[in-house]
Amino acid sequence: MKNIFAARFAGIALVSALSMSTANAALIDVSVSGPGKAAAEAAEAQFFSYLTSSTTETFEGFTAASNSTGQSSVINTSVGKFEQLAAGGNGSAACNDDGFSCSAGLAVLNAANSPFGGRFPMPHETDNKNWLDSMDSREMKFSIAGMYKAVGFYITDPNDVGGLFDIVFEDQSAVTYNMNDIFTGAQSNGAAYYLGFTSDVAIASLVFRSNHNNDGFGIDNVTIGKVPEPGTLALLGLGLMGISLIRRRAQ
Repeated sequence: MKNIFAARFAGIALVSALSMSTANAALIDVSVSGPGKAAAEAAEAQFFSYLTSSTTETFEGFTAASNSTGQSSVINTSVGKFEQLAAGGNGSAACNDDGFSCSAGLAVLNAANSPFGGRFPMPHETDNKNWLDSMDSREMKFSIAGMYKAVGFYITDPNDVGGLFDIVFEDQSAVTYNMNDIFTGAQSNGAAYYLGFTSDVAIASLVFRSNHNNDGFGIDNVTIGKVPEPGTLALLGLGLMGISLIRRRAQ
């Protein structure tokens, strides 16, 4: 079993999780940009500087959904598979507006046809129009294609304070943290961040677990990559003492 220590880096807030087990050492780094488009784009550039190779899914190769027929419970991409494990929403939820359905799955959206306010493509470029939307799913899973130790992406409108986020590793153990710890309280509508995850073991999947049936987010420019061995060791020491993460064995 691995014990986790966490730290936060000011500016591009870096959360570092370090195993104290000498028999089964582990190292997890979670980088969280400051709020806003400029800070998020700077954090993406810094995340890329850690990688030796990478693949990025921009969602521009997908046709954006205009109603529920364009939604799907599973969306396969160049970086892995996204799944709606549990639908959210209710009769008055925005994910049921404009011909969409909360229970019809995830969707690639763009600003012209999105039923939501505050979610948008990132980075902020004229040729970047699409993003992947959670469609207010209560639970969404991203299964990574291949054995990669680094994952990064933009997230917009992350208002789901109290929701949980799991990083699941190849041995099916996991780190779990609260969205409130990462984003430090409720966010204004339309907030944008960049999240980066780096580990010394392969990351199998990321699971987003909402605490509300009428809240969601968009993600864009999802990157999976490789890091130099011993990988994240150079990232330690950047942080100040901060939140704690809990590593648990998946049942």
